[in-house]
Amino acid sequence: MNATLIIAGWWLLFGGTHMLLSSAWVRPRLVDRLGERSFQAVYSLVALASFVPLCVYYGRHKHLGPQLWVTLEPYLLARDFNIGCMLLAFVLLVGGILQRPPSSLLAQGTPQAYGMTRITRHPVFAAAFLFGLAHLALVGALSDVVFFGGFVVFAWLGARHQDQRKSRDLPGYAEFQAATSFVPFAAIVGKKQPFPGRELRWGMILLAVILFYVVRFYHPALFGGVLMTL
Repeated sequence: MNATLIIAGWWLLFGGTHMLLSSAWVRPRLVDRLGERSFQAVYSLVALASFVPLCVYYGRHKHLGPQLWVTLEPYLLARDFNIGCMLLAFVLLVGGILQRPPSSLLAQGTPQAYGMTRITRHPVFAAAFLFGLAHLALVGALSDVVFFGGFVVFAWLGARHQDQRKSRDLPGYAEFQAATSFVPFAAIVGKKQPFPGRELRWGMILLAVILFYVVRFYHPALFGGVLMTL
């Protein structure tokens, strides 16, 4: 139980500092004093200073506490859910990093849905959201649930926080937000956006797929678990 509380504490520290530094009260003051690039450096260092210890501590205290579930049943459905979510998470993560969507801190220009943002306006946050859900399907000890559930909660709250700040500070963002979705493909299913087949950078997607398979192959050696075939 103590390990679980410490994991939760690291999540609170990471999430709290992440949102505080990007808040409307703190961020403009720090940018005025430090400049945009220096602020980004401080922001990244503070995030790493809490996120890295969170992951390291969990790595040493995983599968502890009451066993809430072992693997959600049926196993094959849970396995396929995990693989599908993780594959999409890699695609969104790589796309969000390389393309700088309007929801990112470094985005410039008029917000406009295109390519990846027709699927989700928050590719990186959505990737973290899917990462958490994918692992919750397969591990259910309390320390696991708190660690991976933290990704789900942080991604959801972080995306909302970013939307609020961008809607207030960036002209056109409120319209962009209304026409897109956080949940992947929800705006397409809801017919707010077309499927962006011709707008996607397929070379980037191929890179994400390769990274997904490399990480999945070495997952047992690096992080534990078993190699799931597909």
